[in-house]
Amino acid sequence: MDQEAQLQKTLNYPKGVISSFIDVNGIRTHFVQAGSGYPVVLVHGAGPGASGWSGWREAIPVLAEHFRVIAIDTLGFGLTDKPTDISYSDQASVNHLAGFVDALCLDKFALVGNSRGAYLAAKYLVDNPGRVDRLLMVSSGSIANAMGVERSVAQSAGMGVLQSFDGTPEAMRRWMEVIVCDHSKITEELINARMTIAALPGHDYCRRSQDEYRKKLKVDKNERQLFDLRHRLPEVTVPMHMVWGGKDSFAPPEFSDKLQTLLPNVTFEVMENSGHQAQNDESDRFNEIAIRFLSKVS
Repeated sequence: MDQEAQLQKTLNYPKGVISSFIDVNGIRTHFVQAGSGYPVVLVHGAGPGASGWSGWREAIPVLAEHFRVIAIDTLGFGLTDKPTDISYSDQASVNHLAGFVDALCLDKFALVGNSRGAYLAAKYLVDNPGRVDRLLMVSSGSIANAMGVERSVAQSAGMGVLQSFDGTPEAMRRWMEVIVCDHSKITEELINARMTIAALPGHDYCRRSQDEYRKKLKVDKNERQLFDLRHRLPEVTVPMHMVWGGKDSFAPPEFSDKLQTLLPNVTFEVMENSGHQAQNDESDRFNEIAIRFLSKVS
């Protein structure tokens, strides 16, 4: 069995979830999809071993009963190529997302993003007006930062766990305990799947490049201008909804409180018993919220 087949076996997709690859501007890009009908593109967050499937594993089978659900492995993550001659900036990932939906020939669709993935989705929306019908966001400190909300002490502690990842299963578990509130859902299968991806060639380069990008973002005004959403996201008129975990220890709910003032065009909802991945902590409630919101496409 070759490495790719072994990886697919480790990831253990359920029946009806199809694993595929597509060329996106020279980047071999992996995604999973299920269901049919109106397209809903899911964008996962960052962190070691992240992928479309691990980020949205509780949502994909349920949403697929109502929509064509497409979960991308973003640039440098999952089974998508991880070239070692590029900078893994947020804008590079937004551009990759743009190439992905074009390669799939999607004209009008909805976007759903968690954490950094919510930022990528929001930035795609403002960069490509007229393409996205609805945007559903989940617990995004990246959006808060892009709206000028400073990182809190609580989020800095979580960032420390992320940056201290050393490639061991124990470190992976510590990271998952930061972003998943219900620790009973941090199974050995989940740890093994994320560890398998984190061991792929190019994964460490991607993480180091992102660390360098975050440092550059603090001092490079041109990079900051590309990242910033303050003068654009508040002007968006398509329906946008943001869900936040009430027990989020990585991007604490205080971010949500501040964003409600800065983004009066976004509706907000707190899931009290969820952490940073509300879609996996309280999956039944999240799926109900998502189906209700996404079904109202005009």
